[in-house]
Order: sequence, then structure tokens, then C-alpha cells
Amino acid sequence: MNTVFADTNYSHPTFSLEFNIYGTGAEILLNDIPVYYHDDQGQTISQKPVPESIIDGENVLTVRSFPLDEDDGQYQKEAHIEATITVREKDGLPNEGKPLLQIKLNPTNAADQLLEGSVAEYGDKDAAVLDHTEKQTIAERRTAIQSPFPRWAWQDGQVIEDTPENFDSLLAVYKEIWAALNEGDKARVQTLYDPAAQEFALAYHYQDKKHGHRIMNTGGLINDDEWFLGDMEKLLSKREYEIRLYGNGLLAGIFDVQDKKSPIMYLNKKVRLISFQKFGFYKNKAGEWVMIR
Repeated sequence: MNTVFADTNYSHPTFSLEFNIYGTGAEILLNDIPVYYHDDQGQTISQKPVPESIIDGENVLTVRSFPLDEDDGQYQKEAHIEATITVREKDGLPNEGKPLLQIKLNPTNAADQLLEGSVAEYGDKDAAVLDHTEKQTIAERRTAIQSPFPRWAWQDGQVIEDTPENFDSLLAVYKEIWAALNEGDKARVQTLYDPAAQEFALAYHYQDKKHGHRIMNTGGLINDDEWFLGDMEKLLSKREYEIRLYGNGLLAGIFDVQDKKSPIMYLNKKVRLISFQKFGFYKNKAGEWVMIR
């Protein structure tokens, strides 16, 4: 296996996910960490930074397609997903990314043609279809990357199990976060977000966690008069929630069973928008939940 030395030609490499999605729903994961979810009609072409999901060693890009309810559960003709992990210099232009890992998925094709068009050199191993039905197609591809980042704290956490005890203890942390937001306690909110802010700072080549808080916009909606915090207890009483494990069992979050949304959200009545607050946690060796993303 040839290793991609991602930091050889870049002093401050920035890793991004570039995607082109048409006629299908899509979930894209990097190292079993959800990095993009798409459930809109039409075509979407964009990119988003994903350095905090890069690990040192073999990295796995996974793409799941699924028909949209709006399309009567059928893929549109010529539906496709192209997902590419790229690297560029931190201050470089977005279109300067060098592809490292790529999948092109055509879920309406015959099974032996699902991945037709994936570029051979963008991944150490051939792309593989893990599942293919009328309801979903899952494909993955792998390549080795020498990460410029330190080993992430969550990589040395406990393997988390899907148990009622873990759900209850993690939900208690969500309630603590909600209470701090509801009280407008910025100092407490910042303390709760500190580990995640430190990770984000390092992923974007900063040392001080204050830069991570800036990237995350920690507590940014607390004093915004157009946004108000939704009632978490009402959501918990009306919807069913579950603990979702990812990152190969090292990360967890709580999500609505049906819509896969967080129980903490802000609402903007003026423009009729909802901002669901996303959280990811690992469990350290002391058995404590720590927010990490």
C-alpha cells in the first residue's frame, strides 16, 4: 500500500470533501464519521472542510445513496454521487485541491457498473460496493494518509456500547448543555465546548483553542435577538431519540430516530429557520463524556 504523504508539499494542508450529487439522497462518511448529509432534490455541487475527520494511517471514504421520498422512493434517471477528499494549502484557492480519495457512485446502474468512473489513482484500494438494493447503495474506498495533526483524543477513548445506561448518561450531558445555553451562561458554555474547540483549532493549524471557538461560533446565538432556544423537554416528550454510534464505535451522539436531528435547536421565527446544534462525544478512560466535535 502506497502512503499519501499529504504534508510533504504543503506547510499547512487543508483537507476538504468535494461533492457532486444529483437525483439521489446521500450520506457521506470519512472514517465512519458523518461529514455530509443530503436529502434535497436537484443537483448539489459544493465542498466543505473535513480536517478534523482525517486520521494518521488508512482513511476510509464511505458513500450511501438512497431514493428521496419526494421522488416516490425512486432514483431519478442518471442519479449519481461523486465524493472526493482533497488537500490544498491552507490559504490556497478552493479549486486548488489535489484529489487523494474518490468515489463515483451510480446507484441506478447494474451492480458491476456502480462505481464506473472512479479514478484509479485516487485511493490505494479499488472502490467496493458493500450493499446494493432498491432502497440504498453503500460503497467505500480506502487510502493511507500521513496526517499532519496530532492523534485525536477520541481515538484513545472507550469503545461505546448502545445501552440504556449510555443513552441516559449522555442525555444528561445534553441537558447540561441546554441549561447553560438557556441561562445564557457563556462561561459555562465555553467550558463545555473547550475540548471540541481545541480539536478544531489544531485541525485548522492553530494552537489556541480560542480559534476553535471562533470556527464553531461557540455560544454565538445566545445574545442574538432573532434566535431563541427551543424547549428541549418538549422535544424529548414528543419525539423518540436514540444514541447513535459512529467513528467505529468511538464517538456518539443523540438523535431523533425519524429525522436524525439533535434535541437541542434554535428557532428563528422571522425567517422560519431552525438551527439544530450538532454535538459529538467520546468517552474517556475515566468513563466521562467529552464533547469533541
